[in-house]
Amino acid sequence: MNQNRYHRQTLVKSFGESGQQLLKDAHAVIIGCGGLGSNSANLLTRMGIGTLDLIDNDTIDLTNLHRTVIYTEADIGKLKSETLANRLRLINHDVAIYDHHITVTADNISTLLNGATIVLDGTDNIDLRRHINTAALEQHIPWVYAGVYETTGMVLGIIPGQTACFQCLAATLPTTKPTATIPVHGYLPSLTAALQVAETLRLLQQQPPSGLLIYDADHQRCETLDIKRNPKCPSCARSK
Repeated sequence: MNQNRYHRQTLVKSFGESGQQLLKDAHAVIIGCGGLGSNSANLLTRMGIGTLDLIDNDTIDLTNLHRTVIYTEADIGKLKSETLANRLRLINHDVAIYDHHITVTADNISTLLNGATIVLDGTDNIDLRRHINTAALEQHIPWVYAGVYETTGMVLGIIPGQTACFQCLAATLPTTKPTATIPVHGYLPSLTAALQVAETLRLLQQQPPSGLLIYDADHQRCETLDIKRNPKCPSCARSK
């Protein structure tokens, strides 16, 4: 490992050489390579994650460009996962990066998470997040939920058997009518992805999750909510 690349990072007292080694040994799976997933993947690659699996079934279109820092106009029509992987390989050749152009389902998600140290949510789909939640609970893999809507970003670190799961969180959220297109300011996925990566590092270092992080850009305000584990949760109540 090229220590010069990460010198400033290892100077951080709460991280250091031991944190860098944990990151190097980690295998992260990112599901969704749009605004959230591509930004989180970019940060983890630059910071020195050991192995990265990028999963997405979509192609890049013009509307993706306002909220990503990786894709360009020349990438329109190309596969998201493949394009992102190729771009990240140019950034850090020490990271093992694998791309998967595939639709994630309840039937294949357990296989896709095999070997993962941690999972990052880059999706915009509640049902897909439930699939991630179920598989992560079954395989005891920590994962980090992230979501954006208009000017609000949210992040929640989840440790199976210890913390509230995604289903516990979903049960506390107001029911809203689903929309085909999620409104979002272009800067928000980058900010939320940075929070997601910060929470990822906490979980890799076996620090307790921060709770539900909520960033309200309209009022430039951050808050953290303690989401309690639901003892009757149909997803995690049996997870020990």
